[in-house]
Amino acid sequence: MNNLYVRLAAQNIKKHRRSYVPFMLAGVFVAAVSYILNSLSNNTELGPTSQMMFTLGSTVVMLFAVIFLFYTNSFLMKQRKKELGLYNVLGMNKGHIARVIGLETLFTALIVIVGGCAVGILLDKLTFLIVAKMIRITPNYGFHIIPKSLQYVAVVFGVIYVLIYISNVFRVRISRPIELLHGTNVGEREPKTKAFMAILGVLCLGSGYALSILSSREPVLAISLFFVAVLLVIIGTYFLFTAGSIALLKLLRRNKNYYYKTSHFISVSGMLYRMKQNAVGLANICILSTMVLVILSSTCSLWFGAEDMIHTRYPADVLVSMEDPNHMVDMDTFLTDELKSVPGGSYTSYEFLTGYDSAEETEDHSSAIFMKDGTAQVDSITRNVLFFSAETYNRITGENVTVEPGTALYMSVDGVPMPDTMTFAGTTYTLLPTPKSFNLRGRYHAYVSKPYVVVLPDYAEKSQVITPTEYYCISLGKLRDEEQQTFYDAIREDVTTIMPDEESVFWDEDGYFNFECRVENTKEIRSMYGSFLFMGISLGFVFTMAAVLIIYYKQISEGMEDKNRFAIMQQVGLSQKEVKHSIHTQILTVFFLPLITAGIHVMFAYPIIRAILRAMVLSSETVFITCTVASFLVFSVLYAVVYALTAKVYYRIISEDSK
Repeated sequence: MNNLYVRLAAQNIKKHRRSYVPFMLAGVFVAAVSYILNSLSNNTELGPTSQMMFTLGSTVVMLFAVIFLFYTNSFLMKQRKKELGLYNVLGMNKGHIARVIGLETLFTALIVIVGGCAVGILLDKLTFLIVAKMIRITPNYGFHIIPKSLQYVAVVFGVIYVLIYISNVFRVRISRPIELLHGTNVGEREPKTKAFMAILGVLCLGSGYALSILSSREPVLAISLFFVAVLLVIIGTYFLFTAGSIALLKLLRRNKNYYYKTSHFISVSGMLYRMKQNAVGLANICILSTMVLVILSSTCSLWFGAEDMIHTRYPADVLVSMEDPNHMVDMDTFLTDELKSVPGGSYTSYEFLTGYDSAEETEDHSSAIFMKDGTAQVDSITRNVLFFSAETYNRITGENVTVEPGTALYMSVDGVPMPDTMTFAGTTYTLLPTPKSFNLRGRYHAYVSKPYVVVLPDYAEKSQVITPTEYYCISLGKLRDEEQQTFYDAIREDVTTIMPDEESVFWDEDGYFNFECRVENTKEIRSMYGSFLFMGISLGFVFTMAAVLIIYYKQISEGMEDKNRFAIMQQVGLSQKEVKHSIHTQILTVFFLPLITAGIHVMFAYPIIRAILRAMVLSSETVFITCTVASFLVFSVLYAVVYALTAKVYYRIISEDSK
């Protein structure tokens, strides 16, 4: 008896290979990605930053695997309803059917887990070498199998398939044989136009778009509102595809010149009566496509803009900022002596006062009160304010400006408007815009909320009551990276002898030092952005595969349902050419509506993503635009290829009973 169940389960998988093979291949792919990401997260050669990123990626893939495998399994079970009902009618009770389903699930799970681990092991070393090349580390070329990663894949996917089995058995147990026999033949009633849901979808989508546009000038706000905007867009997408698509199809049906054409009549009527199940699938495809485009464009932008970001964030080989009112260290003398042994070594410095915008001025006069329309503070974000003398400003910008008493020049680095007046250290100034942009680079450029720059006419007077900060940009000539690191370590050690501390910021009751080295931090940035890019590509492939499989199953499911309908239409005079044209019209609509909608989502997401990338010091808008357009074009080409293949499969299914 047990052999009978085994043979029956194996025959079922073979008979339904058109559905099972893509399901198992997708599972193998996701399991392989899970193995690779988990293996990379446990690889100490990559460093803690990369390991943390890959741990996050592994978790995302795991959660996605649960949702994706359950979703695709529902398509399989829908195709099997009639077959399972027939087993029940022929004498197999639900316990026997559960045993067959259990064996099928076991075979599928074994193929996925073993195949995924095998593919993961084969590709693991290659992916590690690619990542090592991206982040510029010298890898260990030995081949290793990671037992922890094998265990991770086995446990995660084992649990997923156990849950899938429980879900499938539950479906069978609550269904009556007659319902199973007719499960694939149950038609859809014409769905009603749900105006409230359509309006709610428009409002959610519009709100998500508005949040993206309104937060584009404020990186902190963009980061905090990003997930809210994403949630609103997802809800709006589902509502519009569910209710809006029905309204659109009914509108097309009312257009008699369009509707009463053979191909249009068949495709519009077919999609209208099936829209309840179509809408969720189309929305899923749209959301997955949007995720692919956003992830790829963002991670590629970070990677290709990394070098520009490094030079913006670290304009000199070594950066030293010092707030030292008692002049415990004479940095000019110290650096002059240190740079004597460095060929081509030099440094530049400038001084400024540091404050912040606040509703109330502090006792040490470190806050500036910005007044506009009687309201303190320009926005909800507390910003640093850097105060310069006219001499320093002219030296940095090459200008020759004079600041009149009672006035002050200002510039907002990220374009946030300034008020008309400002009160600072007991003096009120009328603010005038600077005639030239201020190229603020270095540590302050990396702030999420970029600081205001203000040029004071009485800087020397204010510097007597407010502690100035001195900023030193050190160039180390033609020293190699290792030599630059050695120089950096040496000056840090010298300062440590004065104020011992293990951190890069050395605190004292009278001031502080902050040291930064471009070589040292470049490794960290490349490691982070290289990991981002690899994760983006991996998740992009996973989400693309999911979208393709959903489309494939959707077309198979609808092709099986449409066989009889098209056979009848051919019997009453519909030609093969008309059938094929009608199919292409329907599939074109199904395919490219989600892609077009995804493109619109990405277009409106551009402002908020641009603000977030700006917070990560990506200043080149050209890089982001190029990566976004390139990602959309590549994805569209892949999408078109999937369309061509899917149309052939759909037509082949229909032709089986139409000939």
